[in-house]
Amino acid sequence: MTLIADYPIVIPFIAILLAEVAKMLVDLFSKRQKIRFLQSGGMPSGHSAFVAALVVAAANREGIGSTAFMVSAVIALVVMYDAIHLRNEAGKHAKMLNRLNPQAKLEESLGHTRAEVIVGAVFGALIAFLLLNL
Repeated sequence: MTLIADYPIVIPFIAILLAEVAKMLVDLFSKRQKIRFLQSGGMPSGHSAFVAALVVAAANREGIGSTAFMVSAVIALVVMYDAIHLRNEAGKHAKMLNRLNPQAKLEESLGHTRAEVIVGAVFGALIAFLLLNL
């Protein structure tokens, strides 16, 4: 695929799209009332898939000693930390606020568990690796 070879920036976008499809399928098979697609929360983490794919693409194109790799790795760590800690806490607050005021109807599934983030990161890295080795 010359598109991927010439424009590796498409790799993270493919990874997040596939992760979101996987999340939708997980929601369908677990019979959730709300099917998530391009939304926060759920298994696997699309954000983690995106940044992990970006790290793999940067490593492949520039090498692991490059600035591009280091910057993408740091961004990936920040995004994943945020998904597990900050956004998860915001979801807990939304849940409490919804109990206090049921009319608020705030989104409660904002963050991710560690497992969702790890699966998303592995998923994104694998997708990137596969796309780079077609």
